[in-house]
Amino acid sequence: MKFDEYLEKLNKLQKLVNISNTGSPKDLAKKLDVSERTARRMVQKLRHHKLPVVFNRKINSYEIKN
Repeated sequence: MKFDEYLEKLNKLQKLVNISNTGSPKDLAKKLDVSERTARRMVQKLRHHKLPVVFNRKINSYEIKN
């Protein structure tokens, strides 16, 4: 995957997380057109950049921790 494509997907991920609309990691991977493992690594990348991303099992989505 090219760097600019990766950044686009990371930006899309951040938008989905902000509105708590990622779905499960498997669903997220489909939305981003990446593997499930890559989707999880991208979530870790957001966390690495100090974004408090957590998975909420009640709504089955990643979200920003309040």
